[in-house]
Amino acid sequence: MFYSQFILAKKGPLGTIWIAAHLERKLRKNQVADTDIGVSVDSILFPEVPIALRLSSHLLLGVVRIYSRKVNYLFDDCSEALLKIKQAFRSAAVDLPPEESTAPYNSITLPETFDLDDFELPDNEIFQGNYVDRHISTREQITLQDTMDGVVYSASQFGLDERFGDGDTSQIGLDLEE
Repeated sequence: MFYSQFILAKKGPLGTIWIAAHLERKLRKNQVADTDIGVSVDSILFPEVPIALRLSSHLLLGVVRIYSRKVNYLFDDCSEALLKIKQAFRSAAVDLPPEESTAPYNSITLPETFDLDDFELPDNEIFQGNYVDRHISTREQITLQDTMDGVVYSASQFGLDERFGDGDTSQIGLDLEE
């Protein structure tokens, strides 16, 4: 019927597929690894020359057997890798003397009371006001200066309301004492 010697030749495009369909035990691992399943299925479904239906079914059986072998090879490789990972991270036997198998009570339990004299406090300069905090910058260091027509406006005046003058509170006539 429809048959081509070239397609099914041992070195042909579907030769390995034909061997897998009829002589599954004769397949070598490198033949299975070199077979591209997608290309093989496309060449079976859309052949260059017409192929008989029975022949295409045999070839599809060969594709299934090659795919099954590829899955088995992948499963074996993954199982071996998992076994090696488990062996690499397996806990080793520890030879401890019996008296060192438990920790002392004071090493894992906090005392009920604390002696505050045991704590090291920072210098008194922090509490006396002589301490300079290096984490906070001055307003002049973090604010850009406004310049207009060569006149530099100071950032220290930022936030002052011009309705109240230059910030001198003596001009404000507030008599709070009555």
